[in-house]
Amino acid sequence: MPRTFFTSDLHLGHANVIRFDKRPFETVEEMDAEIIRRWNEKVHRDDTVYVIGDFLWSSHKQDAREIIHSLKGKKILIKGNHDKFLLKTDAVQEFEEIKDYDEITVRLADNDPVRCVLSHYYIPLYNGFRRGAVHLHGHSHNTDESRLEREIAKFIRHEGLLTNVFNVGCMYWNYYPVTLDEILPGLR
Repeated sequence: MPRTFFTSDLHLGHANVIRFDKRPFETVEEMDAEIIRRWNEKVHRDDTVYVIGDFLWSSHKQDAREIIHSLKGKKILIKGNHDKFLLKTDAVQEFEEIKDYDEITVRLADNDPVRCVLSHYYIPLYNGFRRGAVHLHGHSHNTDESRLEREIAKFIRHEGLLTNVFNVGCMYWNYYPVTLDEILPGLR
């Protein structure tokens, strides 16, 4: 049975992100190779992976298509702020779809459907938040911005409103794409 995975902020080819995120890699080459290895270890050919922005750095402009092609599964890009150069390359042909935002339904392992709102950017009061929808995003890495997002979510819950927001940045998930079943155990 094909699975659906999520990830964001891979920043393949971006040397400065190693320091910025305190990533456990010595070089950008090591980071790229390990992220690709972990992706291909987990994802199968018929699976779908939503990359919720900031896939590749412009240093990979010449080999972007080859890198994306080397990754298993069907790839859908939800555009991030660092994906502009990618959209001007022939690498776009490697994606099933490229969107600014998406709303999808994912079936969990127990076959329960979950509505997911996908955006590179955090949306506090996203579509369907009152009805149990889940918002998956990236962008904020492990910064003051991400801490503020957690505080906003805490405030929303304190006000008695339901919010299920998850940052799927690869740095939060040991540099592996993750399924909704892996993301949601705390809610089930």
